[in-house]
Amino acid sequence: MQRGLPQKRPLRDVRKTVAVSSAKGGVGKSTIAVNLALAFARQGHRTGILDTDIFGPSIPTLFNLSGEPRLSEQNRLLPLSNYGVKSMSMGYLVGEKAPVVWRGLMVMKALQQLLWEVEWGGLDILVMDLPPGTGDTQLTITQQVVLD
Repeated sequence: MQRGLPQKRPLRDVRKTVAVSSAKGGVGKSTIAVNLALAFARQGHRTGILDTDIFGPSIPTLFNLSGEPRLSEQNRLLPLSNYGVKSMSMGYLVGEKAPVVWRGLMVMKALQQLLWEVEWGGLDILVMDLPPGTGDTQLTITQQVVLD
């Protein structure tokens, strides 16, 4: 039986992954992440953004998107798209005004779904917008995902 940290792996159909993070909230992480994604798309890169903030998703608002994503034939989430950028967020999966009152295991299951069960359709770069702090979400991402 192997012990220790999980093996890092790249996200499916994503060439490069960049994470935007800060231990403090309210410093403009989402704004930076959105502007990075838009700049990459403007340069002609196939770009996506992943909102990993389960409790306070802001990407749907910043991208002026709402509604539930459809499922692919492989039963994976299909990202919503605007401004030439594909996006996925917990904000698309729960009601806009619905509070997310989840505990650890449910949060980690939702994060795993956002990480590994999205059909990106081939991206040059994915920008990940991380939640504030240094908790389980940030640790899971840095331990499981190859970041560039």
